[in-house]
Amino acid sequence: MKKSSLYLGLLSLTFFAQTAHAELSLGIGLASFQAPQKGLDAKHIVMPLVSYQGERVNFQITTLSYRMVSLGDLEISALVSGRIQGYEADDSPYLRGMKTRSDTLDGGISLDWNGFSLSYKHDLLSNYKGDEVALSYSKGFDLGKLQLMTGAGVTWQSEKLNHYYFGVNTSEAQKFVVQGSVFNRTGYQADAALVPKVNALGIYSLSPSWALIGGAEVEFLPEEITDSPIIGEKNSWGAFIGIARNF
Repeated sequence: MKKSSLYLGLLSLTFFAQTAHAELSLGIGLASFQAPQKGLDAKHIVMPLVSYQGERVNFQITTLSYRMVSLGDLEISALVSGRIQGYEADDSPYLRGMKTRSDTLDGGISLDWNGFSLSYKHDLLSNYKGDEVALSYSKGFDLGKLQLMTGAGVTWQSEKLNHYYFGVNTSEAQKFVVQGSVFNRTGYQADAALVPKVNALGIYSLSPSWALIGGAEVEFLPEEITDSPIIGEKNSWGAFIGIARNF
């Protein structure tokens, strides 16, 4: 299963670009994350942290953006980002017989203004063939050697996006035994939905070049997602801690 980048990308994309002062930052971190599919345990992995900020080009973990327009505090950027939400049938006994859901590449545009961010993305590889619109706000606090960033937002996910990753096609509906109990995986058509989230990140300066980084994010899944028979969690979350060097 490769869902780690989904949550790390979410955390790092939201904050790392806004708090790193160097043009290039490299580091390594330990991440924990929980995907919502039934039967999946929390995962723990070691993952590199990479941030690059040029005059117009910005790269954060899974997202590459290009600033096209700057109008005072308003910035408009084009972006491409990896969506690492795919799964395979053998990832969980409850997913047995499901068709593989693939990772993909999203492309779109973002508007950023004084802590507010509004973005639109579409599936460039036509895997889920849907769209996503996200609105968020983040605010930073300077506490000496500690920089703290908190944020909240909401994401609208289209019907095609939600059904691809959380729905059950009619051909995938079946009844079978899991851990001694009968599991009836009925067909489920997932609808479009709003997904709220909250997050926080802290950066503690060890020296002019080195810093400790830690963060966490929680998504509160609506009933359009949690009503699916393959979903076993009400929330999905990710957290990480790491160290990075600025160049």
